[in-house]
Amino acid sequence: MRVLHTADFHAGRLLKGFDRTPEIHDALVEIAGLARTERADAVLVSGDLFDTGNPSADAEAAVFDFFLRLRDAGIPGVVIAGNHDSAARLDSVAGLLGWVGIQVVAQPSGDPLAMVREVATKSGERLRVGALPYLSERRLVKAVDVLGGDLGAQRQKYRENMGFFLRELGRGFEPGAVNMLMAHTTMDGAVPSGSERTFQLDLTNAYTVSGLQLPPGAQYVALGHIHKPQTVSDAPLACYPGSVIQLDFGEAGEKKQINLIEVEAGRPARVEGIPLASGRDLRTVYVDLDNVERRLGEVKASGFTGLLKVVVRAPAGTALPGLKDRVLNITPNALSVELDAQQEDLAVPELRREGLTLMELFERYWQEKRGELPDDVRAAFQTAESQAREGAQ
Repeated sequence: MRVLHTADFHAGRLLKGFDRTPEIHDALVEIAGLARTERADAVLVSGDLFDTGNPSADAEAAVFDFFLRLRDAGIPGVVIAGNHDSAARLDSVAGLLGWVGIQVVAQPSGDPLAMVREVATKSGERLRVGALPYLSERRLVKAVDVLGGDLGAQRQKYRENMGFFLRELGRGFEPGAVNMLMAHTTMDGAVPSGSERTFQLDLTNAYTVSGLQLPPGAQYVALGHIHKPQTVSDAPLACYPGSVIQLDFGEAGEKKQINLIEVEAGRPARVEGIPLASGRDLRTVYVDLDNVERRLGEVKASGFTGLLKVVVRAPAGTALPGLKDRVLNITPNALSVELDAQQEDLAVPELRREGLTLMELFERYWQEKRGELPDDVRAAFQTAESQAREGAQ
């Protein structure tokens, strides 16, 4: 059996106001073509089909066109909701997508075994997929409550509750079938891309899952949420395919791919990363104020046709009227022009902010203004930070 695994489309993504949807659509057309030429028996999409819970019409058209292309190729699929998706919105079209062979698991079920989907393949081989959509801490508490968990269980750590769902999904695996797990989550040891949106991921271990919690019966674990392609577990084999294009300048230079898994019942899976060619390359260029024209002229002469972020180094307090126009006159493909001014707090070691957590920065601010940080204020800040992270997810 050959299964194509992809994730993190983020259709509708705007980068500095520039719509990346046409590039994402190109990538999805490419992926649908690969599914056909690589003779995929099924396609798994591990969440974040859209960049927002209320995607544009163009974003929806790009994603639904992808599913129609799979339908035309006779390739079924399973999709889960990610943290950027509206679970309710995906749930509302699950019936329609079912008509084109795409099974959607957008929200947890009161019966976790109902989240294990069997996929009918052309070869007749059985594929069973335990599909776990993204669960925020608040959503997970609600789900555990639906399943009869007591108050103490609701207050247990995120990974313990995730472990409950993973174990239940593992119960749905069957001998004689190919058994796979899907999840949109952060695994211990996962290396995020340099994404400028990394803060939206799980910044502490409170929201990660251990590889030891993965059901041993899973022959492959199809992960989404981290944009950098990687393998995070060998037993069972668990992989992130990454995002389908370089979504922001933090991902500049990353090679994007889909994963092709070859597997048969009762035997270890083999995974191959297939590179994607779609999407414009991103690059960040640092220039000194006194050589803006020369340095950007070199970039232009190199033939780079991707999208640029230009960071101009200048002394603090320097007035730079017309800087953006100077940059755009040379490199009209620059989406962002930023000033990197040398600040006092970077020159004095004890005032440097680099590497400090939000909590440490807040504590330093409070000490400068009011003295010692009270315990109740510290606790309130930690709660607000946690809620802000979850809201961003």
